[in-house]
Amino acid sequence: VILVLSNLASNVPTVLLLGGRIAAAAAAISASKEKKAWLILAWVSTVAGNLSLLGSAANLIVCEQARRAPHLGYNLTFWRHLKFGVPSTVIVTAIGLILIRD
Repeated sequence: VILVLSNLASNVPTVLLLGGRIAAAAAAISASKEKKAWLILAWVSTVAGNLSLLGSAANLIVCEQARRAPHLGYNLTFWRHLKFGVPSTVIVTAIGLILIRD
């Protein structure tokens, strides 16, 4: 949920929307779970920007710069980025979650 919402709505609104709820649910279990919940929220919402062109303003800037440089012969499209963005984001997210867990 965090990964998709951060990519569609941006990181800041996602964290503002989900942060309190996630932290409260985790705090009901234990203080260490609350800390871990914040780490997971921070990690996943940050990495989510790489998923698609829409996930980050930087992605859109790079796409536009590539479009304005026709001599390079490279057109960065939404689908071309998605072919790389989805697998790389899933892998990097998984690695982070493994490192954060107990």
